[in-house]
Amino acid sequence: MDLGDSGTLHHTCFVVRDVERTASELAHSLGLGPWNIWTIDVRSGTVRGRDAAYTFRVAIAAVGGSNFELVSPVAGETVYDEHLRTHGEGFHHTCILYATREALSENRARLVGQGRKMVQSGDLGALGEFCYLEMPETRSILELLYLTELPPPEKTIA
Repeated sequence: MDLGDSGTLHHTCFVVRDVERTASELAHSLGLGPWNIWTIDVRSGTVRGRDAAYTFRVAIAAVGGSNFELVSPVAGETVYDEHLRTHGEGFHHTCILYATREALSENRARLVGQGRKMVQSGDLGALGEFCYLEMPETRSILELLYLTELPPPEKTIA
């Protein structure tokens, strides 16, 4: 599957119950970090085809040319909550980052056109947007992401 010239691997994500605790544990046990932590408040999004607003915490640590991401739900019903109920903590998705909003839109349209289900999306306003699509080949989710520039983290764990 061709994801377009502008897409690049950005991160691998694990859903956890507490991003700060898990980031601290991974910093200690594996030496991963520093972990930058944000709270993301999605005012305009979808979950399983329904309009939704939700909040989640995210921690990101660079690993080589990519990143590890930890996500935990805070408010609103999300696919993160579903994952924790069904599978517990663990691997959730891989993310492809696009240089433009248009590239993300084109690739989302192509994947949906192939019959893939979009399970969650979020408009981050001037910051960007993301969507998650089911990938039956890997029994996982693929995130398509467009980001401008991240604001300073709320917290950093070394």
